[in-house]
Amino acid sequence: MWKPTTIVGGKLISDEFGLSPREADVLVLLAKHMPVKAIADELFVSFNTARTHVRHVYGKLDVHSRRGLDELIDAFEID
Repeated sequence: MWKPTTIVGGKLISDEFGLSPREADVLVLLAKHMPVKAIADELFVSFNTARTHVRHVYGKLDVHSRRGLDELIDAFEID
């Protein structure tokens, strides 16, 4: 299972892709397959704010779906 502290080439994944601390939090929750509404509740933000964070994470990681995100995470687990 992917952990938020997974290191790639000596760097945290969030550092590797230039994620903000909040985006890193969202990435962890996305990796746990949480829906956007649950992410919003967990982080005490509105649904729209959570959705915006998700979009930013997807953009920075250059993925377009949860499946793409899962594949990216799996690829880093292998390295």
